[in-house]
Amino acid sequence: MGVETEVTVTTVDEVRIVQAVGEFDPDGDESLAEGLVPGAGGGLAGTVLDVAKVTFADSSFLHTLLAAKAEHDRAGVPLVLAQVPPVVERLLALTDVTGAFDLTPDVPTAVALVRVRHDEARRR
Repeated sequence: MGVETEVTVTTVDEVRIVQAVGEFDPDGDESLAEGLVPGAGGGLAGTVLDVAKVTFADSSFLHTLLAAKAEHDRAGVPLVLAQVPPVVERLLALTDVTGAFDLTPDVPTAVALVRVRHDEARRR
């Protein structure tokens, strides 16, 4: 593959923001999976995954997303995807899992949605 994978993780006001860059296949998914651990009880409101710069994603990337979603659901915190490029949109659509994720056009909108979902979950 031509574009090296990079995963950066930052936390802003209790929201973890994970940025994924490059081509994701089985070799690059481990760092993504590590970045998407929800950290139950860690005081996080949730996670935003910024996938704007993902240039390739295969079934192992999808598996990582679905596993992260399940972990977030168990931990009671939201996982929101931001800036979903066509390559990831296509993967989600072809596998009929688009509806499993909250998709937003940008990171600020995703952060706001994480806060809304977190607040809704706390009220239940």
